[in-house]
Amino acid sequence: MTDDRRWMYRRRGPRGDYDDEFFNGLQQFFDFVYSRPGVHPNAEIRCPCSKCGNLPHHNRALVTDHLLRYGFMDAYSVWWAHGEILSNNVDPWFAASDVASSSNIEEHVNAADDFHHMVYDAFCPSEYDRHRNETEFAYENVGDAPNRHAQSFYDLLRASTIPLGPASNDQTLLGWLSYMLHTKAKNNISGVGYNEIIHGCRKLLSPEDQQKVPSNFYEAKKFMKNLGLGYVKIDACVNNCFLYYGDEAKSLIACPVCGEPRYKRCNSAQTRKKDRPRNSLWYLPIIPRLQRLYMSRKTAEHMTWHLKCRVDSEILIHPAQSAAWKHFDAVHPSFASDPRNVRLGLATDGFNPWGHSSRSYSCWPVFIVVYNLPPEMCMRPEFTFLTLVISGPKSPGKNIDVFLRPLIDDLKQLWSSGVETFDSFRKQNFTMRAMLMWTITDFPGYGMVSGWSTHGRLSCPYCMEMTRAFYLQNGRKISFFDCHRQFLPASHSYRMDTTQFLKGRCEFGPPPPRLDGHSVRLRVAALPDVLFGNPSVNQTIFGFGETHNWVKRSIFWELPYWEDNLIRHNLDVMHCEKNFFDNIIHTVMDDSSSKDNVKSRMDLPLYCDREELQLYYDRSGSLCKPNASYALNTDKKRCLCTWLKHVRFPDGFASNIARCVNLAELRLVGLKSHDCHIFMQRLIPIAFRGLLPDSIWGPLTEVSNFFRALCSPNVNIKDMAVWETKIVEIICKLERIFPPSFFDCMEHLAIHLPFEARIGGPVQFRWMYPIERQMHKLKQTIGNKNHVEASIVEAYILNEITEFCSRYFGADVETSWSKPPRNFSAVPLYRNTEFSIFACPGHPMGSHSQTRCLTAQEMKAAELYVLLNCREVDALLDIFDREVGVYMTPSDPHKARTRSFVTWFKDRVLNGHHEGNGVLQYLALGPSWTVNVYREEIFQDEEPPSTQSNEHSSNLASTECMDLHAEGATVVDLNENVNDDVDENASEGNDGYETRSDASGDSSETE
Repeated sequence: MTDDRRWMYRRRGPRGDYDDEFFNGLQQFFDFVYSRPGVHPNAEIRCPCSKCGNLPHHNRALVTDHLLRYGFMDAYSVWWAHGEILSNNVDPWFAASDVASSSNIEEHVNAADDFHHMVYDAFCPSEYDRHRNETEFAYENVGDAPNRHAQSFYDLLRASTIPLGPASNDQTLLGWLSYMLHTKAKNNISGVGYNEIIHGCRKLLSPEDQQKVPSNFYEAKKFMKNLGLGYVKIDACVNNCFLYYGDEAKSLIACPVCGEPRYKRCNSAQTRKKDRPRNSLWYLPIIPRLQRLYMSRKTAEHMTWHLKCRVDSEILIHPAQSAAWKHFDAVHPSFASDPRNVRLGLATDGFNPWGHSSRSYSCWPVFIVVYNLPPEMCMRPEFTFLTLVISGPKSPGKNIDVFLRPLIDDLKQLWSSGVETFDSFRKQNFTMRAMLMWTITDFPGYGMVSGWSTHGRLSCPYCMEMTRAFYLQNGRKISFFDCHRQFLPASHSYRMDTTQFLKGRCEFGPPPPRLDGHSVRLRVAALPDVLFGNPSVNQTIFGFGETHNWVKRSIFWELPYWEDNLIRHNLDVMHCEKNFFDNIIHTVMDDSSSKDNVKSRMDLPLYCDREELQLYYDRSGSLCKPNASYALNTDKKRCLCTWLKHVRFPDGFASNIARCVNLAELRLVGLKSHDCHIFMQRLIPIAFRGLLPDSIWGPLTEVSNFFRALCSPNVNIKDMAVWETKIVEIICKLERIFPPSFFDCMEHLAIHLPFEARIGGPVQFRWMYPIERQMHKLKQTIGNKNHVEASIVEAYILNEITEFCSRYFGADVETSWSKPPRNFSAVPLYRNTEFSIFACPGHPMGSHSQTRCLTAQEMKAAELYVLLNCREVDALLDIFDREVGVYMTPSDPHKARTRSFVTWFKDRVLNGHHEGNGVLQYLALGPSWTVNVYREEIFQDEEPPSTQSNEHSSNLASTECMDLHAEGATVVDLNENVNDDVDENASEGNDGYETRSDASGDSSETE
């Protein structure tokens, strides 16, 4: 601090009276403020006293009174809030770090210390208001002691400056504690394990330093807890019908709805334990967590990233470019005027903390997603805030609205009045507002949060009562068979087909209209009030299941802007894709979960004209089920399972699907959601090629291409509009193949997914994958299974603290922000090479196992791959394209390169037709016929190599075996024979060849 500003924190003299220097300084301060251009002499200005903290505006007389009574706020030697220009090396929060202080704070604080900065970032302005009210002692020697909140703030400040150990000049107590707790949370170390580590570490310290370090996990957590944002435990009725929330409900001892007692009484009258609530809700307030995103220097700048990407483009990479975002901006321009206002998403799902145990339990966490952040940060766990934990053992069902009350109240406050927040990037206070864009749930959860039941005939929330779904007489399930022809163009030939769909029926009707938010609000407003929780009262709304499927008026309609959202509740692509795939694979494999069962065949004569699939009695009187063309026989199932057993993927691309193959029973078991995702989008076109007739393989491949386009990180609006029409025709093709029982709601919902992608943007921001991973992490943190929810919340608060601290660690500490890539290698695999293709960093996994010779087919594939991916050949590749281009159609360049480029290149270089360096001469000689074989190798490339001809395989080149693959390719095995002839009859979007394992299983062939 400069000498002429030290008067700010010396307002009293030795006798306790006001110092003349302070009065002169006040005059200097007001002269500066009111001399600025545009400031009226009687204007109200921000009050910089320690109580107001530059938040409210007052007149000059009141500001003078506050400064005399409370003094200036801390760290305000630069009057940045009153127009003074900051120098490049001055931070307004730390400019006063060298002020005089009492013994409670170190006299000198290093303003460059990241952990000192971290403490200031952790305390938002609302915290400062509490601290500064009673903490004048920090700036002058008075007799008052700090309150509890202020004392924790100053303890953390002091810990950020206390050196730990004589040799640790740059290590402080706060930094060391942050690192130790971060290590515990990252590795999920138990409290006992942490205590043992601390006990060993303390032995290495001097007796003086041992007194500084908390001796166990409890003390460390207690010391660091003020960096967290805490939680509130709210009692709830055991029947989920009432929340003891608010001042009026705190004194109640029984539920006003059902009369159940609030507390579980203790058995002994002599015990000192308090009565325990029978049910509880854990609420982690969202407002301070959003404020911290702006308070922290590490995230404040990123919170307005969405403003950079909001350009008119047909390619969507972020929800900020979507029609839903732009429509809301147009309807609410005052909200859109400040890019710092926050857009949120809400996600929830239930999980069993005991996994697949027979014990039934359902715990429901609720998460908040922040969409202001860039794509690489938006869905990260650090910015997916846990905000509610709803206790089990049963799912809350439609009563989830009872538990959402605290969150909805905060969202209403964030919309109407906002909260005062400090933007550490722009160094200014502003009123932060927020809105909820949509919810993210699985399909049963969709019904819980929306109020529209997702069960029964009217389960589709888009078609609503206009659906054509019907009840199968024998299957006793709802079928959406032949519900999709109405979405086809009016002139489409399928509309007049009376044999392949419902027999004897033509389709002339238009598709059901999609209701806008206002229309839905009018319907919801007419619903009667529903009493939550009480199971003894019939809560069914008249007409349910016949004219509507409403079970309640959702609490989200209390948000004033809810009807202005184009998408209020998202259909989860993850679960839709998994259920769609499950129906396909079980029916094709004809296992016990097949949709084509005896009851399904009994329904066929009632609805379809497919005599070849109808049940019949043989001569012995036994009921027989004819084989269907879409079901594999035993030999084909064995071929498929054997191929899947030996399939190999690029490292980190997918899990080991081979573990799900049961060769003894010839079926697939235990496929996870991501396994289904990979199989649906990458393997179906290859796995079923040649096993199923083309008339069946083609539509299944189109389904695969549809989900692959839908899940693209870059959504093309025009392409989605095309898929919106095309998926209807694909579903109709499937209806001509599979029985009515195949088509449940999941197959039907696929026709609405392109609309949501076109309106809401990429599905990566709206599906359940990141939420499922979050719940998996929460499950791993459960230490006390008698108190599941409390254990989850306590672990989350600790993880929240350590994640916040980890942003301020040095580059030498591995955190979630600086974690190296999987199997990272910073050095090239081949150090002494002239070829750019071999200069990428990497390392072999496993030792050199054997040496073998290439086959002619492998040699051809290796030559082609190296030439097409080596930068030194790019110039000759352009010449080749120009020379042979006159003979090619637009679809032929890749095939021409595959068939002719290797021969053309050798002739051009070896016969002297091209003047080049020695590198081209070496390349023209081709790879060695003898290669070393490794189990696999890992490469880190900026961009995956391309073969220009959709070749994807393990390729052999030079004298080493390399596992290089095209983007998204299927690597069947390390040693793979490649045929460069691509099937010209492959359907659009298909890779064009089929991969199978040979009889020995040691190699595989790509045809």
